[in-house]
Amino acid sequence: MRTDLSFFVQVSILYQARFENHLWDRFTEPEGDGVAAACLFLEGYAFERQGRDPSYAHAAVAAVEKARILPGRHLGQTVRNEFFILLPGQKPNWKMSPLDHRDEQGCNCVWCVFDGENIVTATKQSMLNDQVKPIWERLQRIRGVGPKIASLFLRDVAVRYGLTPRAERHLLQPVDVWVRRTVHWMTNSNGMGDEHVAQWIVDECEKPELANQGIWYFGAQIAQSEFTLRKALGDRAWAWTAVQDHIASLEATLAAAKALRGWHNQCPS
Repeated sequence: MRTDLSFFVQVSILYQARFENHLWDRFTEPEGDGVAAACLFLEGYAFERQGRDPSYAHAAVAAVEKARILPGRHLGQTVRNEFFILLPGQKPNWKMSPLDHRDEQGCNCVWCVFDGENIVTATKQSMLNDQVKPIWERLQRIRGVGPKIASLFLRDVAVRYGLTPRAERHLLQPVDVWVRRTVHWMTNSNGMGDEHVAQWIVDECEKPELANQGIWYFGAQIAQSEFTLRKALGDRAWAWTAVQDHIASLEATLAAAKALRGWHNQCPS
């Protein structure tokens, strides 16, 4: 499996089923509803940084849903207020919050950076126009969004809509600890920087976004340790056995879920 990423391309279907599609399918037609598109970004991407409070993404969406039906002030200001109310006793780090709207020019909240544009539509159109770097940089203007989050969103938008930009495609490759470890081991080069890791995936695979998804999923959800990851990368047959064991666990979970649903349906309300 030294430089063959086809294994991870196949594994990406598990990432899409469990994470990407599960998220995107909950927001009906995000291209047609700018607020829904912002909610999708807030729940699935904007707070995906190390050390974040897992409550933030859910509270952010709840704040938007409440604020959009309230009359009066700028949506960004109303959302900020509602977000604070929904997290009593907590002190959000507003310096890192995409919801920190300020009534000033150059505000870097998620609403002002896109200035009324739909974040999903704008991102999709930029990639269709091969303007990857400008949209990658624009996403990072949102407070709390760094290069990895921007690349994560670009990657998933590209996969969702079947986009294959010709230029700057390495910017669609988020590099986390699992992607970094995998590529370092496959190339026998621990000194490779993250940008080179991203470019290597693009150079070595016709479907780099799928490979990237699969690498992350295999490391984080299947291997779950550096020891197991190294073992899998050195033995493709063993790697497929690990995938099959993981699938069996998912199937057992599905069977239990169906049983629970049946029990719930039989219970008197």
